[in-house]
Amino acid sequence: MDKKEERLNHILKATITILSEEGAEKLSMRKVAKNANLSLSNLQYYYKDKDLLLIATVKYYFESCQEEVTQAIALLTAERMPSTEVFLRKLLNMLLLEGKSNDQVLMFQEIWTLSARNEELERAVETYYKNYCTWLIDLISKFSKEPEVIVSLLIPFIEGYTIVNNVIPLDKERIIQMMVKLISSMDK
Repeated sequence: MDKKEERLNHILKATITILSEEGAEKLSMRKVAKNANLSLSNLQYYYKDKDLLLIATVKYYFESCQEEVTQAIALLTAERMPSTEVFLRKLLNMLLLEGKSNDQVLMFQEIWTLSARNEELERAVETYYKNYCTWLIDLISKFSKEPEVIVSLLIPFIEGYTIVNNVIPLDKERIIQMMVKLISSMDK
């Protein structure tokens, strides 16, 4: 990684920290510059305005999340290919994130809030989800005959779970069991 890429990553990590700890309403270019130990003009050299910074942050954040899941799946499949049920359990356990105590969930909620008021950011989020679906379809295709069906079920379920997990009657393990059973029955 070269020096410029390191600095960009440092800026994006500082932005993520502010978003997850303080929320979008507290995010400013000045605050990001301060947290990244840069002058405002130096930050603006890399990101002309807050919108460009947010789009880059969302892209970086989503790519980091995807990489984390990819690495975990690679570890799972390193020795031998697991059964579909084992794979689905592991995948769901990673993707079903619980509520406001999780920085990743807070970050996703901030991104959705910001994208509702910013068309360019909304397009960036939609692009991410299209790419994420394609990536997930490819990942699941090794275990399923109908990965598109499974992804079409999982994505909205996973997103909704992060919002309502603390009020639904079943715990995470029971939900994972239910989803694995449902998906397995669809895939026969």
